Order: sequence, then C-alpha cells, then structure tokens
Amino acid sequence: MKRPQRTPSYHEYLQLGKILSAQRPPDFHAADPTTTRDLIHHEELLFIVMHQSMELWLKMILADMELARDLIGRPGAEDSSVPEEDIPKVESCLERAALTLEHMTRQFTLIETMSPLNFLTFRDELIPSSGFQSWQFREVEVLAGLSEEERIDFEGKPYYAHMPAEWRAGLDRRRNEMTLREAVIAWLARTPVDEAFPGFAETFLDAYAVYLGEQRDYQAANPNLAEKQKEELFARFEASLEDARQFLLAEDDLTRRAHQAFVFIATYRDEPLLRWPWALVKRVLEFEEHFRLFRFRHARMVERMIGLRPGSGGSAGVAYLDATASSYRIFGDLLKAVSYLIDARRLPSPPHDEILKFRRQ
Repeated sequence: MKRPQRTPSYHEYLQLGKILSAQRPPDFHAADPTTTRDLIHHEELLFIVMHQSMELWLKMILADMELARDLIGRPGAEDSSVPEEDIPKVESCLERAALTLEHMTRQFTLIETMSPLNFLTFRDELIPSSGFQSWQFREVEVLAGLSEEERIDFEGKPYYAHMPAEWRAGLDRRRNEMTLREAVIAWLARTPVDEAFPGFAETFLDAYAVYLGEQRDYQAANPNLAEKQKEELFARFEASLEDARQFLLAEDDLTRRAHQAFVFIATYRDEPLLRWPWALVKRVLEFEEHFRLFRFRHARMVERMIGLRPGSGGSAGVAYLDATASSYRIFGDLLKAVSYLIDARRLPSPPHDEILKFRRQ
C-alpha cells in the first residue's frame, strides 16, 4: 500500500469537524436556510445524536446487504452459480446486518432516558418532519425485498409520495435492482435437491402426515381440552398438512424449487456440504427477526414518549408503527415453513447422499 504524503490525524480521518458540528438544528424561522439555532433543551442533543447515529448504522446495513446480495445473486453475471467460498462471506454480511439492527434496537433504551415532557419542549420544531422520511430506512426495506403490495399507505398515498423528488430517485433505483430476497430465493432454487433425493417433497409430506397423525392422537387423549377445542385443533392439523403441500408443491417452478431446498437444507443440515447453506439460511431468518423486533421496539418507545398522539409527520403514530410491525414480512414464507419442519430421523437418508459429502466416492 502506498504511504500517504502527509501524516493523517484521527480527527481528519474521521472528519470529526463535520460530524461534531452537525448537532445544531437549522432555524426554520429564519429566512436564511443556513442559519442554525441553539438547542431548546439539553436533551435535544440526545435526540439528534441518536438519530444521526442510527442513520450511520443504516448506511452500514445497506452496504452489508448490498454485498450479500451481489455475492449470492450475482446480478449481471453470466454464470449465476455462487462460488462455495463466497457463502461464508454472505453469512458474515447478514450476521453483521442483523447484529447492527439489534444494536439499533438497544439504542431506544437511551432515548427513553429523556423525559416525555422534555421532548415536548422541542417536538413542535420537528413538525412536519418525521422518521417516516428516512430514505435510508426505506432503502433497507426495498433492498431487503419488502413488496410494494404489502405496504400500508399513509393518507392514501404510497410512502415515497411523501418524500422530495431527489430522494424518490434513489428509491426508484433500488426498486429496479435485484433484492436480497430475490437473490436468496434464486440461490435456494439452484440447490440440487432432485439429484440428492429424487421425490423428496412427496417423501417429506408422507412423513409430515404421519407426524401430524401422532400429534392428533396425543391431543385426543389430552384431558385438559374440551371436545370443541380438540375439533378445532384437529382442523388445524389438517390445514397444516395442506399448507405444507402447497408450500412444497407450489405451481411456480422457482418458488417450488426454493421452498423444497429450504426444507431439504433444514432437514439434512448436518450433512457436510449443507452446513454453510444452513448457516446462511439461519442468518436470513435472523435478519428478518431483528428487523421485526426493531419495528416493535420503536413502536413501544414512541408510545412511551408521545402516547397516542399523531406522529410529527401527521401519521397515526403508534397505531401506524404497530400495523407495520405486525404485517411487514420479507421472508414470511420461509418463516411459515418452520412450522412444517420435523426431525430428520423421520425420513430416510438421501439416496445419493454422496453428493452432500466433502469427498464424493
């Protein structure tokens, strides 16, 4: 590496002059848009620092998600196969993205050291700005693969309609890119399930039906359930078998192969060549979990700080945040499939398990 011509300082390298001077809010009452104002309350500094730090962490999450997407999705590459040595890299990126979300979630504890009454001393200065306008958070949602159909409109308009044109341009670019979900599903679909275990889906469904039959017998003898409760539970078992059938035998070819691969990898995760794929799949579910926990914790923090007031941007506040926390899913189909997993001992070994070994005979 070429040595720098001059000696850099810690302060210069991190550009702390810019960062540490960015905690004076703009004075929106002044005619000059460059005018800043003093803090209205000491704890306004906490509010600003926390949200600035979250935006920096979102930038890191976007970088990790983008690299994971590019490694596993290989957008634009003629050969879509993923080199085996890249799988640990993808797993590492997703691990850090999930841990960063977890760290951001813990930060809400800090903002809650601020009294709700102290927050009210400067909250009106924020109106109509809102965390709803965080374009980086929306980028994370889009890049992850949250579908536009699942989104909850705000005042009858899509989320991006409430953002300036220059921010919408960046989101438009993201919407035209391959998402992390698309990359993961395409990668799963390339798993050679049929080579290692022809007829795996049908064999699995037969074993799952036996398992549900056993569960039915256990609950039929449960003295703590009334007959009506037993009937409802039996109906759920029947519905579960049908749901598993639709999941594993989906009409769409890509979806069917990806779903079968997910169950196959989870079932035979102890096979040598499936250890890293299983680690990657677990990180995908972990990322989803921490994204949902962040939303839920955010809603609880807002509820504690402003109660049931409308959001500063005019949204329904906590009600809107709770709705997104409960309904937004990215890998919802894979999370649902966890319901169908059963012990591998209920199934035979793959007929061609040599494919799953480090050394093939």
